[in-house]
Amino acid sequence: MLQPAGMAINKNEADTLHFPKISYHYKDDGFYAALTERVNSYFATTGLSKQDNLKMYAKSAVQLGAWFFVYGCIVSNRFHGWPLFLMQIAFYFIIFLISVGVAHDGSHNAYSKHKIINKLSYFVFDLIGINSDMWEYNHNLSHHYVPNIPLYDSAIDSFGLFRFHPKAPYHKFHRYQHLYIFVIYAFSTLFKIFLLDFISFSRNRIGTVQIGKHSAKEIAYLITTKLFVISYNLVIPLIVIDEPAWHILAGFFAGNFLAGITLGIVFQVTHLSDHSTFPEPDADGIIYNSYPKHIMQTTADFSTQNGVVTWVSGGLNIHVAHHLFPKISQIHLPAIAKIVKTTAAEYGIGYKEYPTVLSALRSHFRLLKKLGSKQDFAANEWPLDKSAA
Repeated sequence: MLQPAGMAINKNEADTLHFPKISYHYKDDGFYAALTERVNSYFATTGLSKQDNLKMYAKSAVQLGAWFFVYGCIVSNRFHGWPLFLMQIAFYFIIFLISVGVAHDGSHNAYSKHKIINKLSYFVFDLIGINSDMWEYNHNLSHHYVPNIPLYDSAIDSFGLFRFHPKAPYHKFHRYQHLYIFVIYAFSTLFKIFLLDFISFSRNRIGTVQIGKHSAKEIAYLITTKLFVISYNLVIPLIVIDEPAWHILAGFFAGNFLAGITLGIVFQVTHLSDHSTFPEPDADGIIYNSYPKHIMQTTADFSTQNGVVTWVSGGLNIHVAHHLFPKISQIHLPAIAKIVKTTAAEYGIGYKEYPTVLSALRSHFRLLKKLGSKQDFAANEWPLDKSAA
């Protein structure tokens, strides 16, 4: 059975527990029906398509073109010293842009109406070092349906490095987690490339999603793609560029650190703020809420009016609309966010939004500081909801 609410458990204990499938007990009271009707009306009125958007194809062309161009400049051996270093930083930041600007939409079938195009855009994950099969488990299956539900949502499983939710085990060093946050986030892209997929492959489940035994073909594919990524990221530059190895390695790490910090900010602050709730199911896996309201209570937006932030983050700063309509292209999320905000206000449903990146980060820091301050929380101190708001 599930552990009682508020009791922290470690990974070994979690592996022995029974996790019933999550179900949302309450049907929608009209909010999501009205929201869906208005979103559909937006597309009918504008004549736009939910996928296969020309702006999206243009954005992908710019990002993929920049990826190939900058890499060509790096391995041309024509640039040295600071120019080479800055190009490497740009290259790895472009990889981040591609991950959220191309591959992420493909993983949700939001890129195109055509299966083959979605598959190709999803395949970009494998080309940049993220196994697409494990992304399906870690992100689509173990996060999107159960955001912020302790022990179910793999996105708030930090391997003990952070205490992201009240049921996570407490360690004394967590009192400093709001201070060392960027140090850990800096390594997130390297962690995904070199460790996370192998860890995921070795597990029987991710979150509460059971993973079957991997075939030899899947294992070979994982190893082959990882070797390919390591080769073009490190081996080839070390061979062809007439620079000391430490210069090349410095650019590799600096670029990945920038990409990692950006990745951490984009993915974490939208679910982990000082206004976050962490609803827990009962022993039968029931969440006493509707799924749309669960999203509204556990997810936040930031910088929705900032076109640059939206472009760089692949629309993930507009996270509420993305969770409510994951199969709609990121290009449309700014417009849909306005519809979500208006409809939520009409139905008396809270909508969490931070006007700037800095305000979202401050809220994230406050959460980390609170969760790291002590091990247990009183019932009136933290919203471990078991009833609908």
